[in-house]
Amino acid sequence: MFAAPDPNDFSASYPSAYNSVAQARHAVADFALDCGFDLSEVCDIALAVGEACNNAVEHGHAEQGSILVRCSFDGVDLSVEIADQGHGFDTRKLGETASPRGDRGLGIFLMRTLMDRVDYESTNRGTVVRLSTRRRHRP
Repeated sequence: MFAAPDPNDFSASYPSAYNSVAQARHAVADFALDCGFDLSEVCDIALAVGEACNNAVEHGHAEQGSILVRCSFDGVDLSVEIADQGHGFDTRKLGETASPRGDRGLGIFLMRTLMDRVDYESTNRGTVVRLSTRRRHRP
Protein backbone atom coordinates (compact mmCIF):
# COMPACT_ATOMS: atom_id res chain seq x y z
CA MET A 1 0.00 0.00 0.00
CA PHE A 2 1.30 3.48 -0.90
CA ALA A 3 1.68 5.93 1.98
CA ALA A 4 0.92 9.57 1.32
CA PRO A 5 3.91 11.90 1.68
CA ASP A 6 4.22 13.70 5.01
CA PRO A 7 3.09 17.32 4.52
CA ASN A 8 5.52 18.35 7.29
CA ASP A 9 8.58 17.17 5.34
CA PHE A 10 10.16 18.09 2.04
CA SER A 11 13.24 16.66 0.35
CA ALA A 12 14.78 17.23 -3.06
CA SER A 13 18.10 16.79 -4.81
CA TYR A 14 19.47 19.36 -7.25
CA PRO A 15 22.48 19.33 -9.57
CA SER A 16 25.46 21.14 -8.04
CA ALA A 17 25.08 24.12 -10.36
CA TYR A 18 24.27 27.79 -9.83
CA ASN A 19 21.00 27.55 -11.75
CA SER A 20 19.80 25.06 -9.13
CA VAL A 21 20.03 27.61 -6.32
CA ALA A 22 16.87 29.49 -7.33
CA GLN A 23 14.95 26.23 -7.73
CA ALA A 24 15.93 25.08 -4.25
CA ARG A 25 15.24 28.50 -2.72
CA HIS A 26 11.77 28.66 -4.30
CA ALA A 27 10.91 25.11 -3.21
CA VAL A 28 11.82 25.85 0.41
CA ALA A 29 9.91 29.16 0.28
CA ASP A 30 6.80 27.32 -0.97
CA PHE A 31 7.20 24.73 1.80
CA ALA A 32 7.51 27.49 4.44
CA LEU A 33 4.37 29.21 3.10
CA ASP A 34 2.51 25.89 3.30
CA CYS A 35 3.68 25.60 6.93
CA GLY A 36 2.04 28.94 7.77
CA PHE A 37 5.04 31.26 7.86
CA ASP A 38 4.15 34.81 6.86
CA LEU A 39 5.68 36.52 3.85
CA SER A 40 8.39 38.40 5.76
CA GLU A 41 9.48 35.18 7.48
CA VAL A 42 9.49 33.34 4.14
CA CYS A 43 11.67 36.05 2.59
CA ASP A 44 14.22 35.63 5.41
CA ILE A 45 14.14 31.84 5.09
CA ALA A 46 14.54 32.00 1.30
CA LEU A 47 17.51 34.37 1.55
CA ALA A 48 19.26 32.18 4.14
CA VAL A 49 18.61 29.02 2.11
CA GLY A 50 19.86 30.74 -1.04
CA GLU A 51 23.12 31.67 0.71
CA ALA A 52 23.59 28.12 1.99
CA CYS A 53 22.89 26.68 -1.47
CA ASN A 54 25.28 29.16 -3.10
CA ASN A 55 27.99 28.05 -0.68
CA ALA A 56 27.21 24.38 -1.36
CA VAL A 57 27.56 24.91 -5.11
CA GLU A 58 30.62 27.16 -4.92
CA HIS A 59 32.62 25.51 -2.16
CA GLY A 60 31.20 21.99 -2.15
CA HIS A 61 31.28 21.53 -5.89
CA ALA A 62 32.02 17.95 -6.79
CA GLU A 63 32.22 16.56 -10.33
CA GLN A 64 28.67 15.69 -11.35
CA GLY A 65 27.65 16.23 -7.71
CA SER A 66 24.40 17.31 -6.22
CA ILE A 67 23.03 19.29 -3.32
CA LEU A 68 20.36 17.74 -1.15
CA VAL A 69 17.77 19.94 0.54
CA ARG A 70 15.64 18.54 3.37
CA CYS A 71 13.01 20.43 5.35
CA SER A 72 10.90 19.47 8.30
CA PHE A 73 8.30 21.36 10.29
CA ASP A 74 7.02 20.34 13.71
CA GLY A 75 4.22 22.89 13.95
CA VAL A 76 6.46 25.62 15.37
CA ASP A 77 10.05 25.17 14.16
CA LEU A 78 11.21 24.83 10.57
CA SER A 79 14.48 22.99 10.00
CA VAL A 80 16.33 23.02 6.69
CA GLU A 81 19.40 20.96 5.82
CA ILE A 82 21.55 21.66 2.78
CA ALA A 83 24.13 18.95 2.06
CA ASP A 84 26.88 18.88 -0.54
CA GLN A 85 29.49 16.33 -1.57
CA GLY A 86 32.56 18.55 -1.47
CA HIS A 87 35.76 18.18 0.51
CA GLY A 88 34.47 19.87 3.64
CA PHE A 89 36.09 22.72 5.52
CA ASP A 90 37.29 23.65 9.00
CA THR A 91 34.15 24.93 10.73
CA ARG A 92 36.26 26.43 13.54
CA LYS A 93 37.41 29.13 11.11
CA LEU A 94 33.90 30.52 10.53
CA GLY A 95 33.58 34.11 11.69
CA GLU A 96 30.70 35.35 13.76
CA THR A 97 30.30 38.54 11.74
CA ALA A 98 31.01 39.80 8.26
CA SER A 99 34.40 41.34 7.67
CA PRO A 100 34.40 45.15 7.84
CA ARG A 101 36.90 45.11 4.94
CA GLY A 102 34.28 43.61 2.62
CA ASP A 103 35.99 40.23 2.40
CA ARG A 104 34.03 37.14 1.55
CA GLY A 105 31.85 35.63 4.23
CA LEU A 106 28.71 37.77 4.11
CA GLY A 107 26.57 34.70 3.36
CA ILE A 108 27.35 33.07 6.70
CA PHE A 109 26.68 36.36 8.46
CA LEU A 110 23.30 36.66 6.70
CA MET A 111 22.31 33.09 7.56
CA ARG A 112 23.15 33.68 11.23
CA THR A 113 21.28 37.00 11.25
CA LEU A 114 18.13 35.71 9.57
CA MET A 115 17.76 32.30 11.21
CA ASP A 116 17.44 31.33 14.87
CA ARG A 117 20.12 28.69 14.59
CA VAL A 118 22.82 27.75 12.07
CA ASP A 119 24.98 24.65 12.50
CA TYR A 120 27.60 23.01 10.30
CA GLU A 121 28.87 19.48 9.99
CA SER A 122 31.83 19.10 7.67
CA THR A 123 33.79 15.97 6.78
CA ASN A 124 35.87 14.84 3.84
CA ARG A 125 32.60 13.53 2.33
CA GLY A 126 30.87 16.92 2.30
CA THR A 127 29.20 19.55 4.40
CA VAL A 128 25.73 19.80 5.90
CA VAL A 129 24.38 23.22 6.89
CA ARG A 130 21.42 23.11 9.26
CA LEU A 131 19.21 26.18 9.45
CA SER A 132 16.28 26.50 11.82
CA THR A 133 13.77 29.16 12.68
CA ARG A 134 10.64 29.43 14.75
CA ARG A 135 7.33 30.59 13.30
CA ARG A 136 6.59 33.88 15.02
CA HIS A 137 2.83 34.09 14.50
CA ARG A 138 -0.15 31.79 14.38
CA PRO A 139 -1.66 31.21 10.92
